[in-house]
Amino acid sequence: MGATIKEVAAKSGVGIGTVSRVLNNSPQISEATRKKVLKAIKELDYVPNVAGKRLSQKKSYVIAVLVPVIDHPFFARLVSNLEIEADKKGYSLLLATSQHRIEKEHEILRRLQQGEADGALFVTHYEHLEEEFKGLAIVSIDRHLGKDIPVVTTDNYEATKKAIEYLIEKGCKKIAYLGTKPNQVSEVSLRAKAYEDVCKEHNLPLMIVNQNVGHGEEKKLIDELFNSYKEFDGVFVSGCTLATLLYNRMKLTGIKTPEDIQMVSYDGEFSLDDVHHISTLEQPLDVMAKKCVELLIDKINGKEVESLSKFNCRFIKGETTK
Repeated sequence: MGATIKEVAAKSGVGIGTVSRVLNNSPQISEATRKKVLKAIKELDYVPNVAGKRLSQKKSYVIAVLVPVIDHPFFARLVSNLEIEADKKGYSLLLATSQHRIEKEHEILRRLQQGEADGALFVTHYEHLEEEFKGLAIVSIDRHLGKDIPVVTTDNYEATKKAIEYLIEKGCKKIAYLGTKPNQVSEVSLRAKAYEDVCKEHNLPLMIVNQNVGHGEEKKLIDELFNSYKEFDGVFVSGCTLATLLYNRMKLTGIKTPEDIQMVSYDGEFSLDDVHHISTLEQPLDVMAKKCVELLIDKINGKEVESLSKFNCRFIKGETTK
């Protein structure tokens, strides 16, 4: 039979309540007392009763993570980083994918209300009423879901602006924009806004293909790009899936990069080895994941949190720009 909390208290010369506060990382405990209790825990090989802790605190220590799909390089790496950060804080993940069905998102919200998870990290492509999130601890990535729901994102406008200006500096005079348009208020929409602003500032023609399509349906946008615009010497792509499809189409049809068309993509999460060299704006998913988990745990604990957290992208020059 393992050691008890009573034995830990006796060995470290403190009360049971003090041991409990050390286990719960209470700031009221001095560093000397903390070290003494942790030393006793290690020597006795004491294992806390996690189930009892969860019951007493009325917490599940589970974080729900909702993404549209998991077989996508961006979401796959995001979830991986979220799991690493959650584990550091003593939480496990409940992963759900909406799979193009808003009913799956409603199900996650219902499970949150029933206490199966303490909070959720949301990446949604659907519109929700703000009332649906009332009383729940939610953190959103990119999308604005309500005034009480913090958003973690990258500086989409500034990063895209710099990328378009970079293409202009490299000699591009006809730059196309290829993207998927969000169907709700999202920081992602600022990518198209930055493209338009820079092109207007430099008196360049606007060549935009930007529609709302589901994951797996991006190929139709590639077709529309080439059907709508016969001549362009540069292209900004708003995501890695579209960039991969475009790169492979150009390679198949004999269009050379960067000689014929230069390309920069947002995201930088490429799944195919032959496209890892695309010039890209890489989002710091490890840092973003850390911030998401910290914000959500603060929300779970009833703390005030910042409403918008923005991080800078890193431009990585590949072989698709001069």
